[in-house]
Amino acid sequence: MKASMKLVAMGVLCGVASAQPQQLVLRDLEGKSLRTLSKDEVTQLMTGAKMARISQRGNQHYWTNDAGGSFVASSDNRGAGAAVRSQGRPATARGKWHISDDGRYCLLIEWTGVPTEEWCRFVLHTSDGYYMTKSTSVGTEHVYKFEITK
Repeated sequence: MKASMKLVAMGVLCGVASAQPQQLVLRDLEGKSLRTLSKDEVTQLMTGAKMARISQRGNQHYWTNDAGGSFVASSDNRGAGAAVRSQGRPATARGKWHISDDGRYCLLIEWTGVPTEEWCRFVLHTSDGYYMTKSTSVGTEHVYKFEITK
């Protein structure tokens, strides 16, 4: 009985792990025509952009960057990091965005039930889409995949 319970638990954990995005680092993007966008390019790209990502916790997030610097983010809360009371129930949260003086895309999302999210990252364009990262000079720096469309 205990062995079958362990197998079920392992299957659940494997399912959660496979739902989460693979964690990439900057050097993983080599050979994909990697280019860091300038401040002007980031401003043009992000104003009015529809954004989508899968968080490190496995939740799908969507929002549209309003020209005035605000947005409303949606989360499916299906990932492992969703609060127990909200797991599987869609949620929304207000957010703000801006472009820093050095050209990084910055955001603040005031999620409920999980900590507020606040960060600034450089925007990278590759042959397979857009990524964001804290540093463009350290090969082991994590990169995060984003779908960005107008």
